[in-house]
Amino acid sequence: MKSNLVLAAFFAILTGVGAQISIPLPGMVPFTMQTMVVLMSGLLLGPKYGPASQLLYMAMGLVGLPVFSGGTGGIQSVLSPSFGFIPGFVFASWVAGAVMSRSVRTWNTPRRAALVSCAAACILASVAIYVVGIPLFLLNMNYITNVPMNVGRALQLAMLPFAVTDVIKAVAAGALALGVMRLMRGAGERKRCI
Repeated sequence: MKSNLVLAAFFAILTGVGAQISIPLPGMVPFTMQTMVVLMSGLLLGPKYGPASQLLYMAMGLVGLPVFSGGTGGIQSVLSPSFGFIPGFVFASWVAGAVMSRSVRTWNTPRRAALVSCAAACILASVAIYVVGIPLFLLNMNYITNVPMNVGRALQLAMLPFAVTDVIKAVAAGALALGVMRLMRGAGERKRCI
């Protein structure tokens, strides 16, 4: 249990680091590596410690550590229209972990089938970010920022520009998590042989 808590803290810090890495793409909105780390936290830590890592990340930012995108933090962050996606990280990590814990055999299946399972879990988890984030974005715009907005416009602003890169990040997170898990299992097998 102690090692799981350490890993959860590690993924909380890694999420903050990922939020600071912005990758510009020609003709597209730049994206951060933050959601990729969120997805991996669920895959690798499971439905209990993955979400715990994201709750810790959110708490770190709310107490003032500059871990949110753009190096921001503090309680005033809840007033930002994009803040609603951060609670979505907790839900997304749980979804990725829950899907993978139900198909625990995935880590031992042939690489292609395992990659498909991991990528599918990550795509579902990415949808979970929007399920939480879009309604909170809409509430913020209409009632805090006082910018009248409907659901269609919210999707156009807060989801569509990121849809392609989210799929790419989901597949990459699945592949990376699969590689890490197989590497860890291989090290465990070698230890048992020594």
